[in-house]
Formats: sequence, C-alpha cells, structure tokens
Amino acid sequence: MLASVWLVVCQARAADWPTLRGPDNNSISRETAWKAERELPVIWRAEVGLGYSAVVVADGRAFTLGHDGDNTDTLWAFDAASGKVLWKHSYSHPLDDRYFQGGTTGTPTVDGEVIYSLARRGQLFCLDAASGALKWQKHLAEDFGCEMPDWGFTGAPCVFGDSLLLTAGEAGIALNKKDGSLQWQSDGDEKAGYSTPKLFQSRGKDRVLFSSKSGYFCVDPKSGEKLWFYKHKTRYGVNASEPVILGNHILISTGYGKGAVLLRWDGTEDPEEIWYSREMANQMNPGIFIDGHLYGISGNAGQDRTGLKCLVVATGEVRWLEESVGHGALIAADKRLIVLTEKGELQVSPVSPERYHPTFKQQVVGPECWTIPVLSKGLIYCRNSKGEIAVVDAR
Repeated sequence: MLASVWLVVCQARAADWPTLRGPDNNSISRETAWKAERELPVIWRAEVGLGYSAVVVADGRAFTLGHDGDNTDTLWAFDAASGKVLWKHSYSHPLDDRYFQGGTTGTPTVDGEVIYSLARRGQLFCLDAASGALKWQKHLAEDFGCEMPDWGFTGAPCVFGDSLLLTAGEAGIALNKKDGSLQWQSDGDEKAGYSTPKLFQSRGKDRVLFSSKSGYFCVDPKSGEKLWFYKHKTRYGVNASEPVILGNHILISTGYGKGAVLLRWDGTEDPEEIWYSREMANQMNPGIFIDGHLYGISGNAGQDRTGLKCLVVATGEVRWLEESVGHGALIAADKRLIVLTEKGELQVSPVSPERYHPTFKQQVVGPECWTIPVLSKGLIYCRNSKGEIAVVDAR
C-alpha cells in the first residue's frame, strides 16, 4: 500500500514543471501521455499583465508574473486545471520599458511548499505556495549592495540544497533559502547577466555557471569560489541564455551579434574552445539538446533570418532553419518539439535533424510570444507578452 502511494506521488511530481527549464533543467518534459491532433480544446484563459515570465506548475497550481502597465507587479497563483485564481501577491514596481514594452522578465521557482520570485529591481520574495502568505523578503540592492543590471535582475531563482542561487553581482550570490540570510556573495565590478544560474557536476563536484555582462563565470556553489571565466561579450552586454551542459562539454549561445561556442572542460584548469560560430545565436532561451543536435530559436527579435534552427553540436554545422516560427520559443517531450511561434501559433513536430515538419498547428494566443510553452500533466500552458494565457488540453 505504501509503495503504491509513493509511486503515485512520484509520478505526480514528475509531471510537474516547477522551474523555468522544467524538472530536469533542460526544457524537456518526461511526459508521454499527451496528444496533439485535430483542434485541441482551450480549457481556460487568463490575463496576468505585461511581461515574459514563463508559467511554472507544481502540486496542482500554476504560477506566473505580470505587470499592470502602470506601477505594479503581480505574482499569480491559479488552479492548474481550472484557471481559478487561488491567490495573488502584488507590489510596487515601475514598468521599466527601456527599448522594449517593459514588464516582468524573470520566472518564479517552486521548491516544495514555497515559491521564490525575483523582481527586476531586486525585490526577492519567499511565499507559501498554497496560500501566498509571505515567509520572508529581501532586496538585492538594498540588503546586499548588488548593482542592478541595465535591464534589471532576471532569470529564475535556483535552489541548491539549503541555498538559493541568484544571478546578481559579478559571479552570483547565495542566500539561505529558509530566511534569506547571506551565505556568500561574489566580489568584482562586473554587472550581472540575465540568465538563470546553471547547476551541473564535473568530476563528481557541484558547479554553477553565472552570466555576467561580458561572459560566464564557473563557480563552486558551496563557497562562491570562482573557478574560471570565459569571455563572451555581446552587443549591449546581454548574456541572457543559460549554457547547455553536455557531459564534459559546455555550449554557450547568445544573441546580439555574438553566436555560439562549444567548450571542453575536464574539471581542471580553464575550458578549451572546440569551435565558435555565429550560426546559432539564442537571444532569450537556450537551445534543446537531443541526439547530438541542438534545436533553438536563433537570431534577434525583429531581424531577418531569425527562426527555429537545428545544429550539429559536434561540428557547429546547420541542418535546417524554419523562419516562419519567428522569435518564438519551444520545449520538447516524447521525441516531439512543442513550439509556440512568435505570432502565437502552437505547433508540434517530430524531432528530426532532416527537417521541421509540424503535424499539428493551432492559433492559441495573439503575438508576441517569446516565452516558452510548458507541458504539465497533459496541459500545455502558453502566454504572450501582453500577459494572455491559454491552457490547451492535450490529455
């Protein structure tokens, strides 16, 4: 009996999507019991406000962030299946529409019974996931002296044991996740980048990659010790996508005129550059690695030759480009790509290095869509920059 209960609980948690890149931190869902054929019903819709926060799903609740266009951010909690608003947490925050429409850019993180949310100006909240009750709050600038990057703090909080890792300062900051007290803080004058901290292991040791304005730092997440720095400077100093970890290789790909590099790192000394190419340039979201290939949105929003691209990781060779997707976003599940085009069309295609061939298309929200869709327990959550959410039933 206890074994049966344990199995049900584990299966339910496996179907959750509690963090920005999903349960395995690679934008790939473990789910197989879902379909995409004919026209799928949209079971609920919501309007949450301006921004690009992804939806995260855990324990029957769906969360995201939005801005009212005036002076308020809101963290929303919905019943994941019905769309009923369970609670919301609002706080004062400017629109900060510098060279874009503004609004929220980070994504909250669920960790068991709590949810962590970081605002662009540095407000950090720990809330009860079930009720929205405030557990604790901090401010990265006011409490820890972290200088705000040009477009604000973003990415998602990253849980590591009893620590909460955040992209702040030159090479990250670690707080006690139970009360927000400081564990360690990086020194240096470099402004932070905009990606989520990327945890991985090398030679059995925990490591984390933080983006900065001019590159990526590899850090010991327990002590904050900087192990190495790889210079990867983009136009405007925007490193917004997380690296992709491939065993003892690290693939870094960013937009703004830079491109991609494949590094080899054996856990000692500095990484070795294998190849560099401008052919894959992930401006917002990292690519997805499947069977030796990287599938990702390459190019900058609003520019020609931007679209979904397939690249051979070993060599950097491009296999195909699908420009009709525009500057959309994608995840993968069960050997299929789940793509939300920039114009708000949900598409599903078999994973193939030969071509992009959608077997399903359905318009679900209006433009512009830069935020990844999310699959959890057979439901696909889609949102656009206006804050329109559509939840499609693919069970």
